Amino acid sequence: MLPASTKDVIPFTPRLDQLATLTKLREAADTQDLIAGFDRLIEQVQSEIDAEPQPVFSLRVPSHFQRAAFRRDLRAAGATYPGDAELYKALREDLREVNPYNLDSLLELIDGVEATAQGDVDPDALDGLEAITRLARAAGGRYAAMEGDREFWLSVAPIVACRHFLLGWEGVKAADGTAAPFVRRRDITADETLSHLEETELRAVGFKIMSLMRPSKDMEKNSASPSRSASNRKPTKTASKRLPAKPAGSSSESASTTTPAAN
Repeated sequence: MLPASTKDVIPFTPRLDQLATLTKLREAADTQDLIAGFDRLIEQVQSEIDAEPQPVFSLRVPSHFQRAAFRRDLRAAGATYPGDAELYKALREDLREVNPYNLDSLLELIDGVEATAQGDVDPDALDGLEAITRLARAAGGRYAAMEGDREFWLSVAPIVACRHFLLGWEGVKAADGTAAPFVRRRDITADETLSHLEETELRAVGFKIMSLMRPSKDMEKNSASPSRSASNRKPTKTASKRLPAKPAGSSSESASTTTPAAN
């Protein structure tokens, strides 16, 4: 559950959060292969937790005003997150520009994948979509540019979130092995502070912060990607196959899903 008050400070340990997520996914797994796969991941993460003390991050619960400031800074950085409908539209437009001999069948395949994107998608259809998206990327049209926009958003948004809402930490080490200093200036975490974090760690913390922002119903409908919502339903044989049109949701290190909290 999300905390009730924006005055709360939330302690967050990425590997413990990852372990909890993997455990829930294992409980929902319906095949022995999936269960065995999750068992291996759980064992690996647990060994990493046991090997050394884990850092703890103190996170602020964003208020409405603070979320607005977060969105302002994202926009100022040029970060936008195109929704699925926009991506599929651009993909169709780029295909029509290329005009392959089997254009009609390719457009029909895209229609089918888009219609079932929130359900159990046929693996063969996903393979076909992957080939289509490779063709569109090579064309260098709108689809490739919008995929780049998504990837840029996924890289920038966690940094901006940490600037605004990361309040402190314990157990983070500098390159020389000493305790890493934590500095905030004018209610913003300093960039030199964030430089002590590895990229995967920063992304995990940033996406956790964004999970504390309750997205609107419209944003959930328009911006949530099928691949990022896959873990919200019972895993299936195709659940582990990611649509190539979608970004990797949370990093594999955090093993969590996050709908973009702001565009």
